Amino acid sequence: MASSNSVPRRSDLLDQLNKANRFAWLLVQFEIVLIAIVSAIIDWNWVQQQPVLTTVAIGTMVCPTAFSIVRYVSVKKVRIQDLKESTRFGSFDKYRLQTLFRDTLSKLHLPDEGLSVYIVASRSINAAAMHVGLGSFFKSLNGIYLNRQALHKLEPTEIQDLMGHELGHYYKHYLVTDRYRMVTIVLGSLVGIFAAQHIEFDSYFGYIFGYLVLTGVPALFWMLSSLPHAKNSQAIEFLCDDFGAHVGGVLPSIHGLLKLGLDAELECVVMQQAVLSKLAGNFNPSELIETISGAIPYGHASREEIEDKVNRELRNRAAERKMSIGGLLNYMWNSEAEADAAEQLAIEAKKMRKLQSEPRMNWESLLPNSSRIEFSENGISNLVELLESRTDEHLFRIPEAPHDAHPTLRSRILYLWHNRSEIESQSRT
Repeated sequence: MASSNSVPRRSDLLDQLNKANRFAWLLVQFEIVLIAIVSAIIDWNWVQQQPVLTTVAIGTMVCPTAFSIVRYVSVKKVRIQDLKESTRFGSFDKYRLQTLFRDTLSKLHLPDEGLSVYIVASRSINAAAMHVGLGSFFKSLNGIYLNRQALHKLEPTEIQDLMGHELGHYYKHYLVTDRYRMVTIVLGSLVGIFAAQHIEFDSYFGYIFGYLVLTGVPALFWMLSSLPHAKNSQAIEFLCDDFGAHVGGVLPSIHGLLKLGLDAELECVVMQQAVLSKLAGNFNPSELIETISGAIPYGHASREEIEDKVNRELRNRAAERKMSIGGLLNYMWNSEAEADAAEQLAIEAKKMRKLQSEPRMNWESLLPNSSRIEFSENGISNLVELLESRTDEHLFRIPEAPHDAHPTLRSRILYLWHNRSEIESQSRT
């Protein structure tokens, strides 16, 4: 049986992150020293004579960050101040969103530095914070990214909590190594160049060995640099939930988490049924996911309405695809790889279907109004009692693992409730 003793204490998480960042500062300084040493022993004449190998050595280190940046650049988004006057997301327009953001900054005692808030065309309730960690490079990407669906399904206090959570990632609770990513990139690139200088590219085996070294060096660096994040990611998420709750208290935070879980649960069911349907065979996995996600409407809709809309979209897209020469050529060229991906997707869908048969607690029965996710403080107390007494039942039927980067929604709710006194005390200072 879960109890408050199994919920992390706020002070312990703060200590954990502080210790991690003290080590991270030492690591960054050590990397800077290594940069100076490796720079001194590199043969720079060789670098001038071998521009291709030098570019490959640098590129293999830069590519992971570059791909991440490209993903953020390519996502469909718009800054709230650039929204049209007529644009509405639920009850929100550009002016109300700007007011909510400024108020959130004020309540969290954060500076108004003109940080961008972007609206992303996504059908799931979520948000993200982006800090590239490359100094002035790509600085325009830095900001808070709110999914459009969140604006249709969350109340203003819950939107502020979401903003506060992401501002926690941006300003308060992060690893120093993430902010000095450029140092790791420079060091890895230099080590790659140094390694390339000592490889004999004069035979087939030489090229194979060189390829392994040039790809292995950045892989090793990124693996090592990711270890602190893997160890501390859950602590950071708890603390960012904590920071978001400083805006309006723990109740809006918990309400937002419950809505996030319900939304994910509904999306999981729709996705699972669509993937296992006969219509799914007309698409490759990426097209299938894109079609399903694109068919999910913004705002509130019943499961039946969403499933009907998804099925109609799948039928329409399947008809278009059969008439497309491009679709035929794509099948001819990529059928084997797509078959493997489709098989894996089907396996995941069957896991989700099995999940639907497992016991789930009926926590909605505690709601004063079944059509509205809103508890009083006593109601949350009853919810917490249910969460701690029925550990063999799911809060939501969604894929969650105790060791994921994000804690489970159950753990996040329990953390907020059992640390509410410290959170509320901190928010008043």
